Amino acid sequence: MALRIRACVKTHPGLRRTNNEDSGFIGRRLFLVADGMGGHDFGEVASAIVARTVAYLDDHLSLFGPERDIVGAVEFADQRLARAIENNPSLSGMGTTLTAMLIHHDTIALTNVGDSRAYLLRGREMYQLTHDDTYVQMLADKGWLDPKLIPQHPQRSVLLRVLRGGDDGGTAEVSVHEAVPGDRYLLCSDGLSDYVPAEAIQKALAGNKHAGKAIDKLIALALKAGAPDNVTCVVGDVVDDDVKPTGDGEFVGSAQELGEGALEAAEQKVAEARAAGYLKSA
Repeated sequence: MALRIRACVKTHPGLRRTNNEDSGFIGRRLFLVADGMGGHDFGEVASAIVARTVAYLDDHLSLFGPERDIVGAVEFADQRLARAIENNPSLSGMGTTLTAMLIHHDTIALTNVGDSRAYLLRGREMYQLTHDDTYVQMLADKGWLDPKLIPQHPQRSVLLRVLRGGDDGGTAEVSVHEAVPGDRYLLCSDGLSDYVPAEAIQKALAGNKHAGKAIDKLIALALKAGAPDNVTCVVGDVVDDDVKPTGDGEFVGSAQELGEGALEAAEQKVAEARAAGYLKSA
């Protein structure tokens, strides 16, 4: 018998956005959510580049273990963003969060940059596994802000770290967890966690046996709350069986829409923006 994660991924643009800057991916070993932002509406490009880059881990594991592998993948993705911006300075300012986990045997390596979150449901208890890289979370960590005030704080979305082609890829937090059959993991963009209380998230995860149904409930809760942002969720269950995962994995959001042509799409948008007078010619 072998441990694996049986997962589902879904995304929704929300009720106020005209585009979806989130990207999600589920594979045989790798699972991720990336929430793009910044620049001249190039957040979707950033999240697609990072998701497509990190996804190579689904087929290529080294002898150094999942923790080292996922660290290297995040740094590589950040370098690809840097090269994209260097080749086309109009992309400067774009960036993306990333929360990803990689399973190998009985070990799960989890990394995050930004405020996309990972939760663990064990039994009926839910635990937040990631730490938000936000200004208000920093204030709370230093004891300068009551954590209960974070959801209502006007600067709750101000990020201190994102992948943007700088050096934040080398500072991604990584934790290692034991894969336990029966555990359920949730990766989500802040379009869920900023607007749906933790108690409601826990209830949806615990009350829906099928991962896809759990995501449907979570997205419905975000929509009921007004869904001002894109919402992307990965729900994965640790199982112990002999079924070998097949297929090439599944992308959703910008990574699915732009495919491998994210940079080409960005260059077209730059040209259109310049023609409309929104950007100065180089």
